[in-house]
Amino acid sequence: MFEYESKVRVRYIETDQMGIVHHANYAQYYELARTECFEACSGMSYATMEEEGVMLPILELQSKYLKPAYYNQVLTIKSIVKTLPSVRLNVEYEIYNEANELINTGKTTLVFVNKETRRPCQPPESFMKNVRQYFE
Repeated sequence: MFEYESKVRVRYIETDQMGIVHHANYAQYYELARTECFEACSGMSYATMEEEGVMLPILELQSKYLKPAYYNQVLTIKSIVKTLPSVRLNVEYEIYNEANELINTGKTTLVFVNKETRRPCQPPESFMKNVRQYFE
């Protein structure tokens, strides 16, 4: 299992008229956290993986809103990868406010895809060699 924490400050543009983070922004928070988690776990960037011919599109996204997040709060986003990636990469998320209250949970499922054929494939070995250590 691999866990990683990211921080993000809520920008004004991400809020609605009530000063609450609009629900559509949670997907962006997940992406920000997932990208940082991906790089911390594998030692490679999405860009490098794409250069190696593999893309990682979203297959599914789930989000549960427990409490609101507000403008200018610093949120902590915990990314959790519980199973060794194969053709799919499952990432769970927990978002906490500054009072360390759980305000959102989520999950994304991504699929490793060959850039040329657009067909599912195994993750690159350059990715897996660093990731395996967290699942032994």
